[in-house]
Amino acid sequence: MSWTRRRLETITTWVVVVGWVVFYAIALATADQLPGPQAAVTDLVVPPLLWVLAVRSVLRHWRSGSGSRMSTMDAPQRLLAVAAAALPERRRAWGRAMTAELAEVQGRSARWRFALSCVRAMVGLPPAGGWPVLALVAGAVVASVVTAGPAVGGAVPGLRVFAVAFTGLVGAMVVLAVARSRRPRLPVPAPTVLVTAAVAASITATVVFLRREPTAAQYLPPAAAVYLAAVLAGCLWLALAPPRSLNTNRLAPHLGAGAAVVFAACFLLSNRLELTQPPLPVVLVLAPVFVLTPLAVFFLPAFTAATAGRSFRSGLHAAIWTVAATMPLTYALWLPEALHRHAIDGRTLDGDLVAPAAVNLADALVFTLGIFPALGLPLAVIGAALGARRAAPDNPS
Repeated sequence: MSWTRRRLETITTWVVVVGWVVFYAIALATADQLPGPQAAVTDLVVPPLLWVLAVRSVLRHWRSGSGSRMSTMDAPQRLLAVAAAALPERRRAWGRAMTAELAEVQGRSARWRFALSCVRAMVGLPPAGGWPVLALVAGAVVASVVTAGPAVGGAVPGLRVFAVAFTGLVGAMVVLAVARSRRPRLPVPAPTVLVTAAVAASITATVVFLRREPTAAQYLPPAAAVYLAAVLAGCLWLALAPPRSLNTNRLAPHLGAGAAVVFAACFLLSNRLELTQPPLPVVLVLAPVFVLTPLAVFFLPAFTAATAGRSFRSGLHAAIWTVAATMPLTYALWLPEALHRHAIDGRTLDGDLVAPAAVNLADALVFTLGIFPALGLPLAVIGAALGARRAAPDNPS
């Protein structure tokens, strides 16, 4: 291990640890109820440990793969390589030609001038359908954003900010797709349909919940509404127009989608069994299943994909798909289950007996779009690293 790599990993470790301590201190300062000593110690140790291991795994594989190739380039080469990678497919050959021509340019100032001129030319390239088509699409997106807020806010008070943010983000994705001549497609039909349906179900569940519990709007402040819109729009983007780097392994999306279905089924079954109070032998059998299933759901798809694909990148693809499918699917189930649970025994889904039903909206945001991915993603990355090491110990990239 080189000194530079060791220093980078050390700095990253301290950044993760200090960042988590600061975040946890702020969470404690704003919490209504402080956790017990054992829970506090667990919260301070487990999440940063997972993230440190995950980030160090990413750095290790990046440095041995594309990172090592980038480290041999000078600054003009890096700039031109990044700009060429962002080109649409029909312009990719031109980008490769410019990158090859840069190798013949001598002198640092000359190389910078050539690289900057290529980047300016790339920025000025006309979109696929021409500027009039792009302007028309952009105008339609702006009009949709302007009208979405009042229309949705009038029908469902509390969703105005979400409607504007979600429409704007999806509209930006459409404009970018038109500019890059990329059409929505089903790269992997079953996972794509699952994630798209989960996003639609999440929006529907939020509308129904706010109609049933109008006071829940206070638990969806602008920052939370924008975050919800960003997560759902990001999942939709991954399903319909994933980047080329996430579209090379067809096994990873299926593993991620299957894991999300298992996680949602386990979540649903545990809630329903808690209401029925099953016999003690059944509880003893199912308790470890409910504890281990969430861990396996995030770890195994990434481990399996990395082992089958013999690369860390394949496992990372499965990790991303698992998180992107799990978040909207679990969120869409959380809200109706919370209403069902509260109507039976007056409890929220996390067991609070005195809180109103409206609090479940905040719980759904925190758990399904916050805690679950915050713990599941690093666990999946660790699984990808172990799978890649097991499959190809001599070639970790």
